[in-house]
Amino acid sequence: MVTRRAAGDGREVAVERAIADADGAQDTIVQTLEIPALDRSGARGAAVRLLRPRRTPAGILTAALLTVAGAATATRVISTLLGHPVPRTAAVARAARLLRTTAWSDPVVLAMAGGVALAGLLLLLAALLPSRGSVAALVWSTRRCALGVGRSGLCAALEAAALDVPGIAEARVRLRGPLRRRAVVYAATGYRNPGTLRELAAEAVRARIDDIGLLRAPRVVVRLDWRRD
Repeated sequence: MVTRRAAGDGREVAVERAIADADGAQDTIVQTLEIPALDRSGARGAAVRLLRPRRTPAGILTAALLTVAGAATATRVISTLLGHPVPRTAAVARAARLLRTTAWSDPVVLAMAGGVALAGLLLLLAALLPSRGSVAALVWSTRRCALGVGRSGLCAALEAAALDVPGIAEARVRLRGPLRRRAVVYAATGYRNPGTLRELAAEAVRARIDDIGLLRAPRVVVRLDWRRD
């Protein structure tokens, strides 16, 4: 069990995380919030925020680049103000001459500016758009307990639901889309005429999703393969 503290809206939150081992699979995560008088909508929002994956690699890379650039600029400016500028290397001197002789309308300058703008846009999208988390938030049973199920455990449960449908011989589930959430079921049957088997499999998977109680239930898409000989 891991305990950490976070601040939100001026209130201090104590979080306890425990991983439950069910049938050898560590799929359910329990997080306890010490937040008094939290309403239902606020509890659901807190659950999604707690189980949302962090953008750690992108944050570390951006912070490292900004730190190096800021340190180099500060060193150059401070040393120049003190009357002892840092000697330029040959590469820096060549780059300075190139910048002084290059016009703003030069294609190389425009391409570099476009690359920087594209990198900034990608970082902005990475911060705003939800990423594919390893844990899906569940509905709150109480106001102080958030539950989540791992993607692998969720896929296994939905596959089992599809296989419970008579006639379904194989089933594989993949969770798609951070914005338009979908549970894509790749199923196969030995029947030559599947009839309503696709609809029955979709209903079984939807029922299992309702039983699990996902906060943000995905749309179920069934892709059925059958015998054509």
